[in-house]
This record gives sequence, structure tokens and C-alpha cells, in this order.
Amino acid sequence: MTEKVYLYGRNPLKEAILAGKRSGASVISKLYLTKQAEEDSKIMSVVQTNKIPYNVVTYQEIESMVGKGVVHQGVCAELLERELYTSLDEVLTHVKGNDKNALFIVLDKLQDPHNVGAIIRSAVAFGATAVLLPEHEQTLLTGTVIKSSSGMSFAIPVVRIGNINTTLTKLKDNGFWIYGLTGNGDTELTKAVFDTHTVLVVGSEGDGIQARALELCDFKLSIKTSELCESLNASNATSVVMYEWMRQQVL
Repeated sequence: MTEKVYLYGRNPLKEAILAGKRSGASVISKLYLTKQAEEDSKIMSVVQTNKIPYNVVTYQEIESMVGKGVVHQGVCAELLERELYTSLDEVLTHVKGNDKNALFIVLDKLQDPHNVGAIIRSAVAFGATAVLLPEHEQTLLTGTVIKSSSGMSFAIPVVRIGNINTTLTKLKDNGFWIYGLTGNGDTELTKAVFDTHTVLVVGSEGDGIQARALELCDFKLSIKTSELCESLNASNATSVVMYEWMRQQVL
């Protein structure tokens, strides 16, 4: 049985509604607001303009859905999971019809939803094409991920994939070069050249990229940092690489 996905917070709600308006398919199945949220003119303007039906509930009822202690601001939406993800083939079709270099971010067993959300937010900021999330041992789109991304998970295709190694092989067959981000990589970021379709693989904080996935990488990237700092966390390191990728595309 598929677990329900609840979005919470006022800004993520606005982004979800606007995403549905852009695509023509709402991601919201049910919307719940407290009486206090219903009195917020900014929220209600977006809800009413886009004709989103809602139910008025108590603060405690929303807590029962999203968890006790979660800062939900009196707003909760049950999402249509099928509308949260885009298929890999659909994204590849878009890439083939575009003359710009693509950047896919593949996350490999990242468990911290705040890191995942932060990476998605940076992916939008730096012009990445899509974020790919394996189904197993990887945090997928949740309310916390969406909130941590400031709702930006609705602004970029998020692809739910099966086996990461099969996916990387398919992307290589479609002309992508694979870059693995790893602390002991032999290619320093400043020496990397991003002049074709690119995949950036980001491993978990503890174990890094899986061995087989690392073997499939054409380049193993490292980021030089001060001796005072052993390493960057996953989201910060990914942002640094994405910025360099973007910089090279606009030169």
C-alpha cells in the first residue's frame, strides 16, 4: 500500500498550487486549513483564485496527519503521489528535443530529508534538468523534503527510479557522462569540463556512492577545501558542483 504524502506549510502550498496551474494537473488531493489559516488573505487568495476546495480542521487534526511538533502553519495537503514524479523516458525525450546540455542529479541512499530537500532547491537554483531518486534505501518526496526544498520540488522534474546501476547505464547509452562526487576523487572540480550531458551522482553521508555505481562513473570528482574543514556535507558539496556546472554553461 502506498504511504500517503502530506505537504505542510504555507509557502510549499503556494508552490504546489502554482505547479498544478502550470501543468494543468493538480498535485493536491485534499486540502486542510485551520480557522486561523483561513483568515490569512494571502493564502486564501491563492486557494480561491485556483478554486481549490478545502476542509476546515483543528490544529490537532493536522498534527495527527503530519506529526506532533511539526511547524505546519495551519496548512496541510494530501498529495497525489503519481503527480509528484516524472518518468525518466519523459525527461530524456525533453533533453533530446533541446540543444542545451542537461544535468541530472542522482541521489544514492541519502536518508536525511533536509539534505534531499536542500539539494532539490539548489538544483532549481542552478538550472539542473532533473533529480533522480532510487526507490530503495533513499528518502523520496515527503512533506519534510518538500518543506526543506521551499516547495521547489514542484519546479523541477523528480524521477523515481529502480536500480541505480541500470539507470546510469541507460544514461551513458544516451550520451551522458557520469560524475561521481566523492571525497577521494581523482578529478578536482576546478579541472572538470562539463561540455556535454552530465549526471552527478551523490552518495550517502556515511557510505558514499555504492561500489558498482562508482565503477560506472566516468569521473570521480573531489572538492578542495581548507585544511580546517575535513569535508562538506552532501547538500553543500552538491551545490558547489552544480554552481560550477552552471558557470561553465554560461561562459
